[in-house]
Amino acid sequence: MKRALFVLLMMSILLPSAAFAGPSLQVEALRFDFGKVKQGEVLTHVFKFTNVGDEDLIIEQLKPN
Repeated sequence: MKRALFVLLMMSILLPSAAFAGPSLQVEALRFDFGKVKQGEVLTHVFKFTNVGDEDLIIEQLKPN
């Protein structure tokens, strides 16, 4: 019984911290629709993202879809 309680206690401590091991990107929104746009019009949009992990997140390359 004591061993089972110990195992459950250790799992409850270790598993949540393992979920954020290393870098982990959290994005507010993956897509943005500009709607109808006139040709030649310059558009901008800011995508908000956060590193919720416990290590530095290095973004090496971005590609539009």
